[in-house]
Amino acid sequence: MTLAAADTRSRRLGPLGRALAWRIERLQREYLRAAPSARADLARLRRGLGKPAGSVPDLWEITVGAVPEELTWQRDEPSYAEQAAHAALTLYALHQQSLTVPAHVPGVSFGRAVGRLRFSDARSEEAVTRRFMAVATAQSVDEVLMHARGLITQLRTERQGLDYARFADDVAGLLTPAGAQRVRLAWGRAFYRTTADDDSTSDPE
Repeated sequence: MTLAAADTRSRRLGPLGRALAWRIERLQREYLRAAPSARADLARLRRGLGKPAGSVPDLWEITVGAVPEELTWQRDEPSYAEQAAHAALTLYALHQQSLTVPAHVPGVSFGRAVGRLRFSDARSEEAVTRRFMAVATAQSVDEVLMHARGLITQLRTERQGLDYARFADDVAGLLTPAGAQRVRLAWGRAFYRTTADDDSTSDPE
């Protein structure tokens, strides 16, 4: 990625995405180099999949500890950003498991990644679309995880990646009334504009 492309992507990411991007990229880089510490971190993250954000002390440093302070709140429950960070990082760990190629691909939105999945010979376009719609209309982070998990497993099988920093921003947006419509529109556009011969590495502007 060129410096200009990296700068453009950085502007597209929100505060949460920017905070997570370098962490995910470092973790991925070390994992692909077969660093034992990275493999251990991914294994820890997978154990947190489906559990509430902040409920696993062993993950605090990696998940809720990565969220900027201004995106947290003084309540006895995780903020939307903390829930989104936990969801994105644990799903990334599931996606990267056993892969020798990057599961985190900057610039590829969830909508575009799943849009490509529709055209795999081994998949049912109707089933992929139905599950994608379930993620897009989810009302809670638990619903997002329940429906997204199957799609992530399919993406791993097809060795296709997505931008997990951007996904974290999107999940946080889905959990807020003001952000949900924006995220759904962006995902829908990317999903339906993706064609069978699409091989680009980023969404169209």
